[in-house]
Amino acid sequence: MTVVIVVILAYMAAMLYIGYRASKSVKTSEDYLIGGRTFGTTLTSIAHQAAGLSGWLFIAWVGQVASTGFGAIWTAFSSGFAPFINFFVLAKRVSKFTLMTKARSFIDLLEARYYDKDRKYIRAISAVIIIISMTVYLSSQLMAAGTTLQAVLGWDYTVSVVLGTVVVIAYTSAGGLLAVAWTDFIQGMLMIFTVIFGLVIAFSNTGGLGAVFEGVKAIDPKLMNPWIAPITIVGLLSAGWLGYMGQPQLVQMFMGMKNPGESKKGAMIAGTTGVFLLFGTFFMYLACLVLFPQSADPNTNFIRMIMTYTPKFLVGVVTAAILAAVMSSSDALLHVVNTAVCQDFYNKMFKKGQATDREILLVGRITAVIIGAVAVYIAFNPFEGVLWVNWWAWGGLSTFAPVVVLGLYWKRVTREGAIAGLIGGFLGSAIWFAVGYYKWLHLTFVAFVTAMVLLVAVSLVTPAPPREIQDQVDELANGIQAAAK
Repeated sequence: MTVVIVVILAYMAAMLYIGYRASKSVKTSEDYLIGGRTFGTTLTSIAHQAAGLSGWLFIAWVGQVASTGFGAIWTAFSSGFAPFINFFVLAKRVSKFTLMTKARSFIDLLEARYYDKDRKYIRAISAVIIIISMTVYLSSQLMAAGTTLQAVLGWDYTVSVVLGTVVVIAYTSAGGLLAVAWTDFIQGMLMIFTVIFGLVIAFSNTGGLGAVFEGVKAIDPKLMNPWIAPITIVGLLSAGWLGYMGQPQLVQMFMGMKNPGESKKGAMIAGTTGVFLLFGTFFMYLACLVLFPQSADPNTNFIRMIMTYTPKFLVGVVTAAILAAVMSSSDALLHVVNTAVCQDFYNKMFKKGQATDREILLVGRITAVIIGAVAVYIAFNPFEGVLWVNWWAWGGLSTFAPVVVLGLYWKRVTREGAIAGLIGGFLGSAIWFAVGYYKWLHLTFVAFVTAMVLLVAVSLVTPAPPREIQDQVDELANGIQAAAK
């Protein structure tokens, strides 16, 4: 195991080094919060996809495929094609609106669109939703990290969780979004390599795709049937196609784009990557099921395959890739929570926008430690398994999707509508989980529809936004149409 440990430690050291190098480029709070708007299209696209998939890709997704077989393919369609939708719908408008409003955070963007700088209701509500949801989301990633290191190295789960937390906090708090984007890019490339390598190992040890299908059928013919309850299919598709547009950690990547005119190129890179990673892992995990049909913990089937059929060095590389999936989401989540606290609470509300860059950076770094500690506590005392802890948070954050999308496309949507949508969508998702219906219909669908209905209904019965806000939305649309000609 010494070789495996050395490779894993080398990977972690590399991430820390990137954080250190990024910290040297962080001179202002804008550098820390949105990377100084220096992100190229390829960097944004790969980092976006790495942050979106998380440790779920190599842990909980394995168990989902093992338990439902072809019924899980709807999740592959959902998360695989979601980047196309997210880039085409939001990338260009978010980037341009960031320039127009000089926003430094996701919540700055919402506050500017919903003309709430005086009252700050949008800021306070959004910050609460983000802090709660993302702390839970972060805990699910730490659970995945703990499960991985425990399965591969036999380390104590507690030690494994703490180690992963320390590394993520260190490089995220040092380099801000710049460190997040570059580490996520590298981790995304490592994830792509791992899926390619894993497919080769899986099919070479099962006899190919046809043999995998026969093996799955022999285990249980029902696993070959993709048709599950229609309402469940709708919920699974909504998790990606609608949910991606509400995730602040993904939307904030667009805020750092240097050239929003290349959003179509970004969509192709991120979308192609997403389709490959989701469908590649889907078929790979079917092969893992055939190789280990009696596995006591299907979530670790992929890890078990790598440990059984590959040299120790490659076990280390693949383990690093699983940790990359964990950390690429963890750092993005941690950064958005940092931003919500240091920019949206401390600077904008407590200091009335007068905080110095040094104060903002310091508060952000302290926040990273506190949020990390809370997430560790939840990881030690989870209320569900990795999959559903992850999806609880994803559902809550999906509340933002209609508020962001309609805000950038429809000039009639109002502040009061946004407030109603945010509160109703988040509470609707939480209640849906509490009553136990979440395995029947995905939380994202509930959050999105509830927020959308309230947003539209309340907007139509409240006074229209100020003329300057409506002009901004028109200017945004006209600018994009002109650029397309």
